[in-house]
Amino acid sequence: MEWVKKNFGFVISLAVAVVLVGVGMWYLLGTKSEADGVEAELQAKNEQLDGLIQRPVFPDAANIKLAQDEEARVVTFIKEARKNFTEVSKPEGLDTAGFKSHLEATITELTREADRAGVKLPDKGTSATYGFTFDEQRKQLQLPANTLVPLAVQLGDLQTLCHILFEAKVPSLVSIKRAPAGSTETGGTGQLLTKKISTNSVLGAVTYPYEVVIQGFSQELASVLTGLVESPDSLIVKSLNVERGNLETTSRSALVGMTAPGANPYGMDPGLGRRFGLGGRYNPQQAVPQVAPATANRPGEVVLEEKPLRVTLGIELVKVLPQATDKPARTIAPANAEN
Repeated sequence: MEWVKKNFGFVISLAVAVVLVGVGMWYLLGTKSEADGVEAELQAKNEQLDGLIQRPVFPDAANIKLAQDEEARVVTFIKEARKNFTEVSKPEGLDTAGFKSHLEATITELTREADRAGVKLPDKGTSATYGFTFDEQRKQLQLPANTLVPLAVQLGDLQTLCHILFEAKVPSLVSIKRAPAGSTETGGTGQLLTKKISTNSVLGAVTYPYEVVIQGFSQELASVLTGLVESPDSLIVKSLNVERGNLETTSRSALVGMTAPGANPYGMDPGLGRRFGLGGRYNPQQAVPQVAPATANRPGEVVLEEKPLRVTLGIELVKVLPQATDKPARTIAPANAEN
């Protein structure tokens, strides 16, 4: 103890040195384990690189030429495929006044076309005419600038869809819905869908979802589907729901000609048929058609009685973005054999 008291500073220094040596050993061992892990990972990457180099497919001149030919083939295929889709038409210099003027002109044209085709439009509400999902835009004095282009594109799409419906002469157009344009419109309310406009930047395609509800019969439904298929635009029917509708006309009956007792079932008078060698020998005294006595009610033969249908169509219109200018081809130099 006397020696410790006399050499107290030396003892403290020795203790600190021992602690530092212990900390250093702990740090060294921990760092060595990390270094061993990194070295093992590096060794695995080197082995993977050696395996890639030793494979028959190697970035030499021949393989690079094959890759360039394949890239050119893909580019050609994409150009040919783009011909089957319409491009997104983005009007330039569009302002609120210009859009609203175009909107009102389009609504007037569609309303007149529906009247000519005998198509009943949905309830127009407080407006003078049905707004074709643009009732809110008709009320607003100023529209957000970032929504003018998508609204103009959707207006053109709805015009295309309505042309198909009017040409099919559907008895009643129940409703039309579109995707919201911009953050100012809330999806899933009124005339807007919960689905949004989606863009595939890799393929350069934009998908616009719509929903159309009509009432009619199978003949009008077939005409609508035919019009969608034959349309130059890429219209895809994603969903089809058919249920019993509720039209003012409750049924459609296809009737054959009224048949009287003794009349030819094919619609020709027996005497006239015999005159032309049909149904026996011709007798001039029987040439005069025999008119059946009038009856109060002579029901026809009903061959088809169809009930009205309520059809909900989920439609997506796919368009491609305007093609950008061609980028210069990438040049890949073959690997040096010596390396």
